[in-house]
Amino acid sequence: MPRRSHQIKGFTLLELLMSMALFTVAAVSLAEALNLISLTVSESIDDAEVREQLRATMLEVSKDSSITAETRETNPDKRGLYFRIEIERLDLKNEEGQTLDNLFEVKVTAMRQQSRGRDEELDSAVTVANPNLL
Repeated sequence: MPRRSHQIKGFTLLELLMSMALFTVAAVSLAEALNLISLTVSESIDDAEVREQLRATMLEVSKDSSITAETRETNPDKRGLYFRIEIERLDLKNEEGQTLDNLFEVKVTAMRQQSRGRDEELDSAVTVANPNLL
């Protein structure tokens, strides 16, 4: 008569511990990746908002009919974001040697106030403006 073995089928404790450890490593890695993606998207949205405000400020300053050479700063918003506006008169001549009047170089720099007293430069844009053309 054949002899039957009474072996119980299933996983050993060591196999279960190894699979749980592997699952934990994979879950933690996935959580860190999702957190990094979330932070990157958030920073990207903030950067886009700053660039849009920078463009709007540049457009507003460039279209001002009473533009004069000056340097000024806007008031900081609730996030500490403000803009430094530098306007310089350009002395340029055309090919015939005639002076081109009322040309201004406009530079707008987006700045953020830092808690340590040093301000951070975020982005800047430069254009040439002529108030007589607008």
